[in-house]
Amino acid sequence: MEWVPIGAWIAAAVIAVVVLGYCAFEIRWKARRLQRDLARLTTVQATLADLQADLDVTRRRIDAARIS
Repeated sequence: MEWVPIGAWIAAAVIAVVVLGYCAFEIRWKARRLQRDLARLTTVQATLADLQADLDVTRRRIDAARIS
């Protein structure tokens, strides 16, 4: 009967290792996904900044044409 508590502890340890391994996998996967999303958003931000600059130049041209 001494094997019952030992078996229970071993089973608990195995389950804990599996759960922790799964959690580590999920965290790593989500971190990589967030890094990819950040890279995409950085690209979009740069594109939007360029577009904003173009719109500012266009607005100045329109204002200059109205004054003339």
